[in-house]
Amino acid sequence: MRILFASDFHGTIPYFDAFAKLARRLKPDALLLGGDLFDNSSPVEIAPVAQRQTAEGWFKEWCDGAPAPVYWIAGNHEWRTVTDPPARAGTYVGERMVALGDWDLVGFSFCSPTPYWLIDHERPEEAPNRHEPRFRCYASTGDKAELVEKPEEWLAKRPTLASMLRELPRPRSWRKTIFMAHNPPFDSGLDLRYGNLPVGSSDIRNFILATKPAISLHGHIHEAPILTGKPMHKVGRTWGFNAGRDRDHQGLRALWIDPDKPEEHVLHGGKPIA
Repeated sequence: MRILFASDFHGTIPYFDAFAKLARRLKPDALLLGGDLFDNSSPVEIAPVAQRQTAEGWFKEWCDGAPAPVYWIAGNHEWRTVTDPPARAGTYVGERMVALGDWDLVGFSFCSPTPYWLIDHERPEEAPNRHEPRFRCYASTGDKAELVEKPEEWLAKRPTLASMLRELPRPRSWRKTIFMAHNPPFDSGLDLRYGNLPVGSSDIRNFILATKPAISLHGHIHEAPILTGKPMHKVGRTWGFNAGRDRDHQGLRALWIDPDKPEEHVLHGGKPIA
């Protein structure tokens, strides 16, 4: 079983096209997308509906025409209108489990708090490692965006990431499981931000160390693999990956992974794919 993984396209259609083109050449068994997939530049009053229309419009068409089944999660740039209920495109695996042959895939779309203005997929941590400054932001209620004047109070009324992770479906065996979460684990090398600052999730790190999935796939921190010089870092016994996204948007970055031989992974990209 072989997978092709990427994340953080942020609605950049050439990235989707390059990903599909690479997949046609490599012929993976599954295409995995790790969140922050859609553009979020519409006026906030219509953004939740606009993003849902995008997900069930061209993204559905892209999934239908992809050369392998598409499995995806959301990230902190997605509105809940895309995930609740899930957009009818590919297979949404956030807070779900699907079988990929003799492997299981468990997805998780929620993130620890960030300074970003959209808060829909953020939740507080049981073991916070830092405090990000927060100002007014937005959350969706149904199809409408509502102003959140006090983000800390809004977050305090929600379940923690740790409690949500404990409720995830249990795979057949964690040793044959791929865990895909937009947020990388804290202080793992997968979460390094400019300024050499780790900004990942402690709750996700603790979950990975406790359950020991064979593979974990992440995005969110675009520059981490560029700063560390590699897309893979071990988190306990788990092979953790973050393909990243180039700062100058020169082209797709995608990871080819055979879960049975993760040490032989190949990073494609960092420049346009011809």
